[in-house]
Order: sequence, then structure tokens, then C-alpha cells
Amino acid sequence: NMSEQIKYIIQELNKEPFNKKYNLISFDSLRSENLLQILNDVFSEVDAKLKADVRAEDPEQMVLKNLNFLRVLKYKPPDTVDMSDFRQGLVTGEKSVIYHILDWLFHRMPELKKRAYLAQYLMKVELPPDIEGDADIRDIYDQYENVIEEFKEIHKQYENLKSSGFSTQEIRKDLEHMEEERDQLIKKIERLKMKVESHPNVDAMLAVAKRLREERDLSDNLNRQKMEQRNALTHAEQKIQRLNQQLKELKLSSLGATPETLVQKLEESIKVNSYLVKDKLPKEVAAQKKFILDLQRIVSQPALSRSDLDQINNKIQEVNGEIHDFIETRMRNNNPIDDKLSLFRQQVSILAHKKERAAEELNAARIQMAEIQSQLDNKRADTKANEGEFLKGDEFKRYVNKLRGKSNIYKKKRQEMAELKTECGILSRTVDILQQKEAALTKTLAQLEMQKGVSGFHAAQDELEKVSSIKAELDEKKGQTLEEMSIMVQKLNLKIAEKKARLAPVIKELRPLRQQCQDMSFEYEQKKQTYDSCALGLESSISKLEQEVNSYKEEIAEAEHLYHTLNVKIKMLELQNERVAEEIKSYVSSDAADKKKSIREQYNRHIQEQENKTKILKEQQKEVKENQTHNEKQMQMWSNLQKLLECKKKCRELENRQSQVITSGTTDRLVL
Repeated sequence: NMSEQIKYIIQELNKEPFNKKYNLISFDSLRSENLLQILNDVFSEVDAKLKADVRAEDPEQMVLKNLNFLRVLKYKPPDTVDMSDFRQGLVTGEKSVIYHILDWLFHRMPELKKRAYLAQYLMKVELPPDIEGDADIRDIYDQYENVIEEFKEIHKQYENLKSSGFSTQEIRKDLEHMEEERDQLIKKIERLKMKVESHPNVDAMLAVAKRLREERDLSDNLNRQKMEQRNALTHAEQKIQRLNQQLKELKLSSLGATPETLVQKLEESIKVNSYLVKDKLPKEVAAQKKFILDLQRIVSQPALSRSDLDQINNKIQEVNGEIHDFIETRMRNNNPIDDKLSLFRQQVSILAHKKERAAEELNAARIQMAEIQSQLDNKRADTKANEGEFLKGDEFKRYVNKLRGKSNIYKKKRQEMAELKTECGILSRTVDILQQKEAALTKTLAQLEMQKGVSGFHAAQDELEKVSSIKAELDEKKGQTLEEMSIMVQKLNLKIAEKKARLAPVIKELRPLRQQCQDMSFEYEQKKQTYDSCALGLESSISKLEQEVNSYKEEIAEAEHLYHTLNVKIKMLELQNERVAEEIKSYVSSDAADKKKSIREQYNRHIQEQENKTKILKEQQKEVKENQTHNEKQMQMWSNLQKLLECKKKCRELENRQSQVITSGTTDRLVL
């Protein structure tokens, strides 16, 4: 129902974030521009990038943008509406079209926001056919598709995490159980601290346990780094394969390439870039500056009304008509020299348009490639930033069970640690005894060296042994390094020799193929020049023939219009001739009935009737003038009589009311 649909749209527009405060009358009285602006506001609520002012946008660009966005949102027009009518309604702001779109958007707003968000990353960029075969572009596009697939997987994980509901009862039970275990562990740790503090070597044992834990953490980190390095190695091997494939393709494409061809390609690229920098870009900059100046001038001017716009449109139509007339007069006054010049001008304009179109396509391709590269870099950065694991419901339960198992292992290890601490105390006591014995023996040895006159001999001997052992280790490492380098050089020489042996027959086969490629390329250039010249001549002749056909069509249309006009005039003249012949016949005829049918007689009778009416009206006017004073007096008398009667009526009514009051004041009494 249309009324229910409009009520729902108004209700949604009056809510946040629109706050329009419409009612049925004000919303129904909106113009097409306001409806298009409301549609754009709703679009911008789905995707903020579409926020724009409809009055400042080009209508064609605006319609294309809206159609593309509706295609992204998977909107389908009603079956009763034709697609051409739908597009026209979207251009002109047709109410039925806009209402249906708004109703569809408001019923699906959260879903459409999600779809618009995903479309930014999942709508693939279409490659033009001329660059689709390029290996580098193909490689980048494959990476782009891989990034899209990774985004799909990550988004799927995110949705699963949102939809997977953890049981709060189980989580609370697990938390309570873990808190109980934590309290038990705290109590056990306190008891162990009290036991350990009484041990003589508690600091040394704690240091050993700390080093053990650090070494285990280091081992876990090294294992993780090992996995990462393996993955990096796999990616590097894949990249090497891809680069080798690109190298093969480049080698195949460079067969027969000579310095001259390379220089020629460079010159062509330099010409293209110089054309872009010197010709095309300055023109575009000047056009943009002019456009900005026009916009500034329009902004500085007061707002245009509908009448101003109509005047401007009329002026545009007049100027177009003058241009059309000028072209027609120029075509009528044909000059053979001007025809040749126009032919050459057309050829030059065609070439210039082709050149500009090619430059625009090249510039668009470069911009698109830069955008794809930036998107690829952003995707890589997002992928690196989002690295990590997400615990789901089942995984969280497994993690809790694993934590319980680790707590049991911790209890066993704690018992083993107590035994080790006991053994460590015994060993530390043994070390203390041995250190005391060593100190006593060192003191005795020093006394003996002093008695023999060789004090400090034992310390010097220990120092020399340390230096000799360090030198031996350095010599061994140096020899190993030199040996490894020599082995590596030998391997590289063998690989180079093998590659040369493999490439020698291939190079011999390539030499005749290079010459053949040069011949074919020269023949191709000649054929291409011939084709371009023929195509240019055909295009110029086609354009000239089209102009002639258009001029002939216009002449035919004018001749047909003149033909139909003359036919209508001839028919009108024939009818008038017939009426004149009948009038003459009736006028000449001696029959009185025929004369009465003639137009002259009819007009005479009508004139006589009007004259009689005029006489009667004059007599009536005369009578009115003669009796005017008498009638005015009589009228005055009647009005006075009417006033007198009204006065008597009022007096009578007043007497009646007074008599009623007096009658109502009397009362009846009974005398006993």
C-alpha cells in the first residue's frame, strides 16, 4: 500500500540520524531535487563515501554512482517497472521510484551496511583486456585475489566468534574451580616458602629454577621461530619460483631484442610522458582552474530561481539554433578548397582524439595500478597486524583441561623439586667442605713456593694454560671458516659452469629466431602503417558521407513539411471555392427558397433582427429616463414604509414582554 509505505518512510526519516520532522503533506510536496537529496543522505548512512550535494553533482555521474551502489546492494526494481523507466525515474526524481528504494533501504539497513562494508574489499577490480596478459599485472592480481580470500577467512572467523555463545554457567564454574585451585596453590607456596627459607642454599636453588624456566621459555621461542622460519622459507621458495617464471617470460619476450629496439621503446615512452606533461596535463589543469573559477563565480552569485534557469535554457537553445543555421549556410556555400581543408581537419581531429583517448587510458591504467598497489600494501599491513590465534568455545575448554593437566604436572615437578633441593643442600655442603680444603691446600702451596723461592708460579701456570686453550679454539674456528669458504667457492664455480653448458645450445637456437623476429616486426610495422592510413581515409570519408546524409534528411523533412502545408491550404481554398459557388448559385436563382438559404439573406435577416432589438431597447431606455424621478420617489416611500412597519413591530414586541412580566408577578392567596 502506497500510503503505508510513505508513513513508514516518514517515520524512519524522523528518527536518528536524519531528524527530518516531516509529515504526510510536507513530504508529499517535496520536489524531485529534495527527494534525490534525501536518497543520497540515506545512501551516505549506508556508506559515508557517498555523501554529496545533489545540486553540485553532475546528474549523469550521480545517476551512474547511484546505479552502481544499488547494484552492489543487490537491489531489484519492481517487476512492473521497465529498466529504462526506472533509470529515467532515478534521473528525474520520480516519486514512485524513490519511495520504493527508500522503503527497501529502511527495511534492510543493518544488512546493507554490512554488505556495503564488505563490498569495499570483496568487489574485484576488473582488468582491461589489453593489460590482462601482462605477467607483472597478473602476478599482482593473483596476490590481490589471495588477500581477498584471506579477508574472507578472517571475517568468517570474526562472525563465528560473534555468533558462538559461551555458556556462562560453565565459565563461572571453571572460574570458581580455578580460584579454588589458586587459593590452594597460594597456601602450598606459603608452606614451601617457610620450609625453603630454613634451607641454607635457598638462593642458589631459586636461581637454578629460574634458569631452568628461562631455558624452557627460550626453547619454546626457538621452536616458534623455527616454525616461522620454515613458513618464511616456503614463501621464499614460492616467490623464487614465481620470479623464475617471470624471468622465463621476460626472456621469451626479449627474444630478438636489440639495443635499437630498446632505445625505440624508451623513446616512445619518453614521447608519451612528454605529451602527458607538456600537452595533456596542462590542458586538464587549465580546464580544472576554469571550472573552479566558474564554480566560485556561481557561489558568489545569488541563488538562481526557476525563471532564471528557464532564461538560461532559452539562451542555450537560441545559441544552438544559431550554430545549426550557421552550419547549414556553410554547407550550402560549399567550396572545394574548404572541403579539402575540412577533410584534413577531420583527419587531424580524429588523430588528436585518438591520442588523447590513448593518453587517458594510459593515465587511468597507471592510477588504477597505483591504487591496487596501495590496497595490496594496506592488506598486507592489516594481515600482519591481525596475526594471532582466536580461542573459540571448544578451544577454550581444551585450554582449561590442558591447564588442569599442567597443574597436575606442576604438583609432580614440585615434589621432584623438593627432592632436588634436599640433594642440592647435601651437594652444597660438600662444595663448602671442598672449598675449605682447597683454600687450605692453596695456602700450604703458597708457603712452600715462598720457602723454595718461586712464589706465584702456580698462578702464572694457570694463566698460561688458559691463554693457550683460547688460542687453540680461535685457530680451530679460523680453519673451519676458511675451509667452508673454499667449499662454497667451488660449488658456485660448478653451478656457473653447468648453467653455461645448459645455455650454450639455447643461445645458438635463439640467434636465427632473433633475426626472424626482427623481420616479422618490420613487416608488422609496415602493415600497421598501411592499415592506419586506410582506416583514417575510411573514417574521414564516412564522416563526410554522414554529414551529407544528415543534410539530405533535413532537406527531405523540410520538403515534406512544405508539402503537407500546401495540401492543407489547397483543401481550405477548395472548400472556400465551393461555398462561393453555392452562394452565387443561390443569389442568381429565381427560387425564393434558395435565396433564403444564401448567406447574404441570412446575414440580412440577422441584421434586421438586431436593428429591431436595438429600437426596442432604445424605447425602454427612454421610458426609464422619463420615469426615473417618479420611480426614485416611489422607492423612497416604500423604504420609509418598511422602516415604519419595523418600528411598529419592535414596539409591539416590547409591549408583549412587559405584559408577561406583570402577569407573572401576581400570586393567588386563600383567606380563612
